[in-house]
Amino acid sequence: MAESNETLHFLDYWQVVRSRKEVVITFATLVVLAGIVITFYTPKQYIASTLIQVKRDDANITVYQRDPTFYDPLFLRTQFELIQSSTVLEAVVRRLELDKVLSKAYGYDTMSPEKIFDATVAVVSSGMKARQYRDTDLIEVQIRLRELGDEPEEAPQLAADIANAIAEVYRDQSIARKRSAVRKELDALHEELKRHDVLVNDAQSKVDEIRREEKLVVLGGGTGSEVGKLTLRRLEDQAISVRMDLETQKARYEKAMSLSSEELLAAAPYLQPDPQLPNLVSARREAEVKLSDAKLAILGEEHPSVKEAKAVLDGLDAKIQEALKGLRMGMQADMEAAQARYDWVKEELEAMREKDRASETGAYLDFNRAMEELRRVKGIRDSLQERYVKESIEMEIPRSMVDIVELAKPSDVDDPVSPDFMLNIVLSMILGLILGVCLAYFTEYLDTSVKTIEDVESYLGVPVIGVIPQKVKPFNDPSADEKHAEAYRMLRTNIQFSRKMHEEGKTICVTSGSMGEGKSLTLFNMAYVSADLGDKVLVIDADLHRPRQHKMLELPNKVGLANILAGEVELEDAVVATSHNNLDFLPSGRMATGVHGLLDNLKLHELIMAVRESYDTVYFDAPPVIGVSDTSMLIREMDGVVLVIQHRKYPKHVSLRAKSMVENMGANLVGVILNNINLSRDYAAYQYQSYTYG
Repeated sequence: MAESNETLHFLDYWQVVRSRKEVVITFATLVVLAGIVITFYTPKQYIASTLIQVKRDDANITVYQRDPTFYDPLFLRTQFELIQSSTVLEAVVRRLELDKVLSKAYGYDTMSPEKIFDATVAVVSSGMKARQYRDTDLIEVQIRLRELGDEPEEAPQLAADIANAIAEVYRDQSIARKRSAVRKELDALHEELKRHDVLVNDAQSKVDEIRREEKLVVLGGGTGSEVGKLTLRRLEDQAISVRMDLETQKARYEKAMSLSSEELLAAAPYLQPDPQLPNLVSARREAEVKLSDAKLAILGEEHPSVKEAKAVLDGLDAKIQEALKGLRMGMQADMEAAQARYDWVKEELEAMREKDRASETGAYLDFNRAMEELRRVKGIRDSLQERYVKESIEMEIPRSMVDIVELAKPSDVDDPVSPDFMLNIVLSMILGLILGVCLAYFTEYLDTSVKTIEDVESYLGVPVIGVIPQKVKPFNDPSADEKHAEAYRMLRTNIQFSRKMHEEGKTICVTSGSMGEGKSLTLFNMAYVSADLGDKVLVIDADLHRPRQHKMLELPNKVGLANILAGEVELEDAVVATSHNNLDFLPSGRMATGVHGLLDNLKLHELIMAVRESYDTVYFDAPPVIGVSDTSMLIREMDGVVLVIQHRKYPKHVSLRAKSMVENMGANLVGVILNNINLSRDYAAYQYQSYTYG
């Protein structure tokens, strides 16, 4: 069996839906009806929601400056889970006494009190949904509650009460949980504070004891040793300052001594400013200008003006040199004074260090150590006390970790959130169509009958020579559609020009695999069209068991083929001229003794040879090839055999067996006629209806 390698097109899938549209529509209708019934009997459900804001644990007012809190990605997620915890829900059930209300409404009040309570918590939990608004600290708490038995109008209000109670219980538990944690911390802090009070008292007692025993003098809150240490530190700081001043004066003096007079004159304002030097320098520049002007006037060296200018300039130079000398001497004096101060401070520092080293031994050493320990424990005690006071005050300030932004309001009794009638109908329609299409494809998969021309040609390996539409009537019926005649004209043409038909072939046998495939009507209309086209046609009803041709021609069936083969009448006496031009008819005839085995007769061959001489085309209406032995005797005598297969009726293996039987009997199988096609649904691609039938 040949397999088709062609890929399926979208239209092939659409073709399946069109061909099974009754299944799709029926199933979709049933699903929609089921959806309506389920919607009608489903209990109504109501939703109430409250909106809360969850923040970090901050007071409404700030008493003490606290360290900034950083973003915690797990904080809101943790609070989100706490809202839905059993601790919150159990408190809500107890607060609103929901175990009494819901157990009676939902019919589980016969259980034990513990089980009733647990079942009520489970009901509230299943109807609760918390949702966090993205990029905010807002959480919406929804409660879905179905109608309460005999009191359905109470459900909306109860749903709102539960939603509000969840928000309130969660807020109260959050505050209580935080206060409990802070209280435990304060208790631990208070115990530590009392312990450090004891340590401070012990340290103070030790200091007082050492002071009394050693008779130490305390000045300004400290001992003489402590005063000495302060003086020592002051002298050390002073020594550093004096030493820095000495090094600065020394560096300036050495720099001044290394410079020439001109360089020192330029650097004087930066080394040690002298108010006379700038005036002398300015006067010298004016004298130089006057001397230059006199020389430019072409005055001689002996001119009085030139001599006067030179004298002034020399006098100024002498004064400048005296000023520079004085500058060097002044810098030397400053350096020597700084050296003297440094030497004095150094001597005082050495003396104080000797005194301090002496104070570090004996009683002063023990006393200082005791004082250091006292300061240490006092510092810790004071820090603990300050922290305890701050936390105590902070705990008493109102907290707003959870704020109820929007309270839940009861919805209208006539506006339940579920069931949504229109939504359920739309979903039922969509679901019904989807399931209907799936069922159509599944039915198509299970259907092994012949569906397309490709099925015939690929599975049977036989060409399709004709496609006959549905609702075809005999053409001698006045109500027959004339547009159907084109299909039979094409069929006649295909048989005439088939390669399997001999040039002189005149006898054509039309048969089928099983009963009810439309072979008799197909043969009659094909003969009718052939007669219209000018052929002299004889129709022989060779189906001796179930003759049909005489009924379509409305002629008697008393004498016919059976009587001829039995030798009761001659051919000329049995052939009947019909009312249609060029069309004669040989009925099947009737035998009182039965018709079995009549076709296995030499007279059949003689009859066939006789009609070939008298007619252009002879059509034999043969019984189905499967189950009737007469057909095998007949088809071997034919010039060509045509197999009629009704569309979507019998499994393909029935048609394959019929084809194999025809070929095994040595008959010339010309092709297959695919009958009873719904052209508008199954074979629109072949355009028989749109093109051929108008």
